[in-house]
Amino acid sequence: MIRPRCTVCGRPALYRCKYCGDSLCGEHLPPDKHWCVGERHGGAQILRQGLFRYYLSSSWNLFGIFHHNCSYLLMFIIALSFLLQLIIPGYTQLLILNPHTMMERPWTLVTHIFLHSTLRPDHLLINLLVFFFFAPVLERRVGSTKFLLVFFLSGTFAGIGYCIGSPAYPALGASGAIFGILGALAMLMPRMRVYFIIFPMEMWMMVILFALYDFFMIGAPDMIAHTAHLSGLLFGLLAGWMESRNELR
Repeated sequence: MIRPRCTVCGRPALYRCKYCGDSLCGEHLPPDKHWCVGERHGGAQILRQGLFRYYLSSSWNLFGIFHHNCSYLLMFIIALSFLLQLIIPGYTQLLILNPHTMMERPWTLVTHIFLHSTLRPDHLLINLLVFFFFAPVLERRVGSTKFLLVFFLSGTFAGIGYCIGSPAYPALGASGAIFGILGALAMLMPRMRVYFIIFPMEMWMMVILFALYDFFMIGAPDMIAHTAHLSGLLFGLLAGWMESRNELR
């Protein structure tokens, strides 16, 4: 029998939050101790009304289920963009990041995040899988506004880092932005237990493994933007460090 672990510190979990369902130790059970959105974003109201009635109430907004869940909205946009790549000629070329034309097309520093290789569907699937597991956690931890800033700025810095370090080929993909999310989580929740394939470890360990792999693979002929990964990760680490400093004040 496997005992559940606290999602914050990794110690044995004796409780479960009635708002978000997380397994928690006694220290991190209060909503304000485990980044729970229940008290702050209508969790109690959802429990009283039910999910369907809640979204039909006055608190419903244009995005419906994406309300306070921008991470899921971004997943939807990324998947939709991939579909548009398949059916609209020239769509990819319009939005892809080309180091040689970055100054003339600065919007591509952002738009390349929403593109993926149509020849390698696993490129999209792997990014969405990692995004699904980690992006909502960061959004719950810091709020939607700061989460969006980390996502877009990490992706932008990843694009800049790629253009500086690997100017030969165009780049596309959300990997740099996702590495920023991982970096922020490593600073804010370093002891969060995760699984690398089947091996349990803490968040900071997994991030170090990813960083070392990308560092030693720079220049390898594998068509992976390792410099973009490291640039996005660096910004995410900085953002997470700044947020942790603000929380201590």
